[in-house]
Amino acid sequence: MSTKVRLLGSAVSHWGDDPWARGSWSLIGRDGSRADRIALGAPIDDRLRIVGEATHPTRAGMTHGAYEQGLAAAAWAADLGHRRVAVVGAGMAGLGAARTLHDLGRDILIWEARDRIGGRTAGVEVAGGTFDLGANWLQQYEENTLARLAERLGLTVVPTDFNDPLVFNGEPNPDGIEDDLRKRLAAAAPGSSVADVRREWLSEPAPWTRTQIRRLIDAEIVMDAGAPLDWLSAREGFEPGVGEGDRWIVGGYRLLTRHLAEGLKIHLNHPVSHVRVTADGVVLTGADTTLQVDAAIVTAPLPVLAAGGITFDPPLPETHRTALSRLGAGRVEKVILRFDRRFWPEHGYYRIHGPTDTGVSEWLDATRADGTPTLVGLFAGAWLDEIWTGTDDEIAARAARIVRSVVPEIAG
Repeated sequence: MSTKVRLLGSAVSHWGDDPWARGSWSLIGRDGSRADRIALGAPIDDRLRIVGEATHPTRAGMTHGAYEQGLAAAAWAADLGHRRVAVVGAGMAGLGAARTLHDLGRDILIWEARDRIGGRTAGVEVAGGTFDLGANWLQQYEENTLARLAERLGLTVVPTDFNDPLVFNGEPNPDGIEDDLRKRLAAAAPGSSVADVRREWLSEPAPWTRTQIRRLIDAEIVMDAGAPLDWLSAREGFEPGVGEGDRWIVGGYRLLTRHLAEGLKIHLNHPVSHVRVTADGVVLTGADTTLQVDAAIVTAPLPVLAAGGITFDPPLPETHRTALSRLGAGRVEKVILRFDRRFWPEHGYYRIHGPTDTGVSEWLDATRADGTPTLVGLFAGAWLDEIWTGTDDEIAARAARIVRSVVPEIAG
């Protein structure tokens, strides 16, 4: 007779409700393109620049994309001779920019809205272990600038094979179907959405079944984007990154952010509400404070900017406003579950279809962090409205039941 598995601790993300995130990572809408990412990141005169993962044309949605954009903004400010520079936000882009300018001898001040650094990287303590409640992986590992930093710091990283998940409640995607999907997306008419492509495909599904097509799109696009498929661009919404040598950091991203923040002047709980550019510099306004500097680098997430979380005087150029209207963000939430014993097979990465017809979740086995059985689950799609309700303990309990339901003979 098996023994009841005990949940030792849990943590739950709320990126969709977070006022300083308003979503998980940036995406391209049906009327947009990578050109909009470039337009959004273009300097505004000689004193203001918006940067972050949303402005990287080939590494969007990834921490090293944000970091690289921060480095580029730092080089821009330094080349223009700015001595006193404000950085809005202490996420990866902000820390990258500030660290570089600080090391060049510039006077740098960071205003961060949250009570912590890291932005959409968020380390959390769960039952004696530290894990990432936000960004989790070092993607595109071989060409990842942050991976090189992790190596210099001697951090332990663990590979994840996204291309070979152990699938529960269904079969793995049949050979060839994902290639078919990518060809259909690439051939879609300008302005088409993923939903348009799916609708046409389902009308003539052969040689695949409709169930196979729906499950593929749920697993490969809904899980990756977390955005409405009728908004997401068919040609531009399926961006590269996942499955290119991904590794996670034992101890979490905070080991990198703490290193990058060392010695920097960071003012926490200082949201910026207004940015005014003058002939003499830039004035930042917060709740009860103003700051005048030579230049400002704004790294607030795209949805915060699009929602008017920061106002600008003069208004942002039309090219930037258009880019903001064509880009967006989805919602992917995470749960971390720590158990007193393993009840799942050893594999590393898992996909669970169900219990609803369109519900999909994916799970990282993070037990290697410290030996305590740990699962990190990712959830996206319409069923978040049902799962992500109530207290964090209630959300974690629902997620744990989903996992345990697929291996009842082991879980007991």
